Amino acid sequence: MNKVIVLGAGLSGIGASKLLIKNDIYVLLFDNNPKLSLDKIKKKIYGKAKFQLKLEDVTDKDLDDVSLCVISPGFPKTNSIYEKIVKKKIPIISEIELAYLYTKGEICAITGSNGKTTTVELVYDMLKKKYGDKAHKVGNIGIPYSEAVIGKGDEDKYVIECSSFQLEDIVQFRPHVAAILNFAPDHLDRYNRYIDYINTKLNIAINMAKDDILILNYEDQVQRELVLQKNLFKCKTIFFSSKRTLTEGFYIYDDAIFFKDKTKTIKLLNIKDIKLIGNHNYENVMAAMAVAYYMGVTFVDIVDAAKSFSGIEHRLEFVREKNGVKYYNDSKATNPDAAIKAIRAIDGKIILIAGGRDKGVDYGDFIIAMKEKVRYVILYGEAKKKIAHKAQDLNYDSIIFADTLDEAVDMANSYSNVGDSVLLSPACSSFDMFSGYEERGRVYKEKVMSLK
Repeated sequence: MNKVIVLGAGLSGIGASKLLIKNDIYVLLFDNNPKLSLDKIKKKIYGKAKFQLKLEDVTDKDLDDVSLCVISPGFPKTNSIYEKIVKKKIPIISEIELAYLYTKGEICAITGSNGKTTTVELVYDMLKKKYGDKAHKVGNIGIPYSEAVIGKGDEDKYVIECSSFQLEDIVQFRPHVAAILNFAPDHLDRYNRYIDYINTKLNIAINMAKDDILILNYEDQVQRELVLQKNLFKCKTIFFSSKRTLTEGFYIYDDAIFFKDKTKTIKLLNIKDIKLIGNHNYENVMAAMAVAYYMGVTFVDIVDAAKSFSGIEHRLEFVREKNGVKYYNDSKATNPDAAIKAIRAIDGKIILIAGGRDKGVDYGDFIIAMKEKVRYVILYGEAKKKIAHKAQDLNYDSIIFADTLDEAVDMANSYSNVGDSVLLSPACSSFDMFSGYEERGRVYKEKVMSLK
């Protein structure tokens, strides 16, 4: 590789550029955001590095001596530059594939529609118990994998949060341990069919071999059926289950988590000792336990980390209690399945705040879950009319409209009763009004804390 084009100048693109430049490779960095500053990006990369930033167009001449394309997960494949690269038959890989090619240590990876960040954070806590500062959390969690591997050695261990976008363009990427938490319709504004989305997630295991371990959710019907397909997975598969006893794997029985293999059954901890709430979080904990165990962490350290883990920001995060009403921030619930899990996890009646940018999904199951526990749903954002129409089709009419998130919080405060919970669980992306779910969650929390 003498010259590589990197598509997208966000965190992943900057990380990829740093890794390539460190290895004496010339980088052509492209992004069509005219607000980007060459000087600022140079400072982020290396002050005297030889690279070129293009903000408008990449010509055929620019691509003549390019030997590889690294695509950032958020870069749109509808862009004309991507089409030029495909036409010129330049090999295309993802940022995590690039990082993997330079990785010396051992990796584990986690994907799924929901729960990835919670599980990654917990695995990271468990890995730190054994490996200390040689443990790293990277990927979709916000720390570019490609930047994290710079200067690291054989003893380093990585837990990687993998989105479907990151898994689209892998070639050799092979985790020693991987977990698929669940499947639910998501990103159907990017994928033509749900099966395309599922198949992209399955790329996490495409290169795994017989000595590798794939952790799967037995209560996910798609995953159960996939295991029955002969020769689909070349690696060993281990299940976890929140509803039944397994002959091998991690499961919940009598309100406790157990591990069982061919020689032993071990009770690990009672679920009442876990600070997270909801059945979906118990599944996340079991998945994390399984990943950490097969990465060499002892059960003593695994259980200790599980007991002390209090969750992550923006994922069913308790904000405050005011006048007998509890407020929760679940801004990271960017699809209906995630919001359904949040609704089911909270005891009592709920005032739900939902809406944002639609991702091409169906809201039917989301409305059905609302009918069970939600006294009112306050809808805002671009998707509010679509959600409302679906709700009315399913005979749910306790709907209130708001123009902004601030207004939605004021309305929730007005309509709530003692014993209720106000839950922000949008079931949509945030990009109609915010830079991401993090900003949406922070705005929500600031407004909740300002309530008199």
